Amino acid sequence: MKLIYTLVNYCFTKVIYISFLIFLGSSFSLSAQICSDPLNVIYGMTNSGYVYPINVNTGAVGAALNPTYTGNSPSAANATGYNTVNGKFYYFKRNYPSSPQEFVSFDPVANSYSILASSPVTANVNSGCVNFDGSGYYCLDQNANLCYYDIASNTWSLITSVFYDAGSNNITSNFTSYSSGDMAIDGLGNLWIVCSGSSKYGVFKVSAPLPKTTVASLTATQIVGITSTPGGSNFAGIAFSASGQIYMSMSSGNNKLYRLENNLTLTYLTTFTTDGVGADLTSCNYPFGILPVTWNNFTASLENNQSVTLTWQVSNEVNNKGYYVQRSVDGNSWAQIGFVPNDGTAQLSKLYTYSDNNTQNGLNFYRIEEADLNGTEKYSSIKSVTLDNSAITKTSVWPNPARSAVYIQTDANDNNIKMQIIDPFGKLIATNTLHSGKNEINISNLPAGTYIIHTQKTDGETQNQKIVKL
Repeated sequence: MKLIYTLVNYCFTKVIYISFLIFLGSSFSLSAQICSDPLNVIYGMTNSGYVYPINVNTGAVGAALNPTYTGNSPSAANATGYNTVNGKFYYFKRNYPSSPQEFVSFDPVANSYSILASSPVTANVNSGCVNFDGSGYYCLDQNANLCYYDIASNTWSLITSVFYDAGSNNITSNFTSYSSGDMAIDGLGNLWIVCSGSSKYGVFKVSAPLPKTTVASLTATQIVGITSTPGGSNFAGIAFSASGQIYMSMSSGNNKLYRLENNLTLTYLTTFTTDGVGADLTSCNYPFGILPVTWNNFTASLENNQSVTLTWQVSNEVNNKGYYVQRSVDGNSWAQIGFVPNDGTAQLSKLYTYSDNNTQNGLNFYRIEEADLNGTEKYSSIKSVTLDNSAITKTSVWPNPARSAVYIQTDANDNNIKMQIIDPFGKLIATNTLHSGKNEINISNLPAGTYIIHTQKTDGETQNQKIVKL
């Protein structure tokens, strides 16, 4: 519930913030565009300290968001992260060993910079990001010092400079030998690090919760082992897409953007129209599933009002050990009721099934948890099925699937049955009143998809049935 509460607060804060930007009017029209198109736009920063919007489909780079600097000139600016809660960019304007070092925030609404507390880093910083709830900023220097900046108190902490893999092998040298790269934090609070040299790169994940005070070491799970970069150039920036892929950029002289796919291969996307903007990346996206298995289909079907058959089709299985089947009676608290292992084949698309023969009377919710060998967990959508294991009123819905109309037959004597059509996200789509016998419901205006027919008698008795609109 804490995660849900955090997400609601984040979404509410973001809506209020974007509304506030729009209210400010034309004088801040450029700033108001930040995060307005998170599906297609990420942000890059040059070593001169200027932040640019980048269209990931075309490579087109817009005008710089920030104004000309006053005071000390930028020096090897890097490690930017965008805070979706307060709307500010955080980064090193003047990197180590420049004197003075300057860690700053840029407010696109006020169009102003603030010089913040100096960090405890002892080498150049190429990797940095803001965490999901906007409370702090993490960065990694070339000596593998991971540091945390607390935004509210304007204070720094050195977290650690020692990293181990899941097998307790010291892998700190990966972050010193391949000290270019970047980092980003996902919606669950996991830290993703891309380390890179001129011809090699690797991807690692530090699982949540991330420490904010000093620890002896951290475990970094290897996602992509140290391997060759395309074209022999180093990766300098990473950012998440809304769907959980990782964008990876190359900087001056190459300027290419790649996407790390679910099967851990790289896809070339585009070349930036402005040199050097790939020196660092950030985005407005904090997805909950990174490099996810693609869920092509998931259904839950009632069989003879006794059991539920679950069927799911997936593709892009990589390092997958299997699927946990989970059931809930309220949609919030989940219990594991079974496990279906990966069948070991290398097919591009696979179909899995599971039968729940120990169903509960009433409404049952189902979801599938996909489990990877590296500990990553991802979830399917949620489906619901209602079982009638008692002598309650029988309600039938047909045809299913349907195109223009469905018929609802009830054997109740109640001629004032409340009927609701609800989408998979719980949104009320339509209401009607049913009478005993056969009722025709027009659904021709509904978009194609899955819906729940919810009926309630005057005595409180309820039923739910799933329909598919073609």
